[in-house]
Amino acid sequence: FSASFCERILFLKDGKIFNEIFRGEKSRKDFFNEILDILTLLGGEVGNVR
Repeated sequence: FSASFCERILFLKDGKIFNEIFRGEKSRKDFFNEILDILTLLGGEVGNVR
C-alpha cells in the first residue's frame, strides 16, 4: 500500500533488478494496481497480494 505513494519503484528478484516502474501522471489507485500486477509476475498469485 505505501509503495503506491512513491514516484519510482524497483522490483528485485534473486538480487537483481526485475522491473522498474514510474508513477508519472497515474492515479495512486492505478499505480497500486500496476504494483500488484508486477508482484503477481514475481511468483505470487493475485489472491495473495490483494
